[in-house]
This record gives sequence, C-alpha cells and structure tokens, in this order.
Amino acid sequence: MTRLLENGVNVDLVAFGIVAIAIGLGVLSAARHFYPRLDLTDDALATVRLLTALIAAVLLLTGIGLVVVGIA
Repeated sequence: MTRLLENGVNVDLVAFGIVAIAIGLGVLSAARHFYPRLDLTDDALATVRLLTALIAAVLLLTGIGLVVVGIA
C-alpha cells in the first residue's frame, strides 16, 4: 500500500474512474429494467438499445482508462 502511495497514485483519477464505471453499470441496469415497459416498434427499440450500449461502453471504457492512468 505504501509502495502505491510513494509512486504517486492519483486518487482523484481513480475515484472519477470508479464513479464512471458505476454510472455505466447503473445505466445498463436501469435500461434492462425499463426496456420491457417501453411501447416501441422493433426498429425503435433496437435503436434505443444500441444508443444505450454505446453510452454505457463509453462510460465503462472511460472509467477503466481513468483508473489505469491514475494507478500508473
């Protein structure tokens, strides 16, 4: 633990990364909960699912990147 602190772990970047990962997982969980309630055509529902997946992927990848940069 002290070795990590001596190398200069940026706690802010790690914290923001964890928050971004949590938000991304929350978006996926909320979308899975609300998708069955939407009254959309198949094409519209596919579009909404694609956009949700893209948003979640950006959040998850950004979060992972922040954690890696914060630790390195």
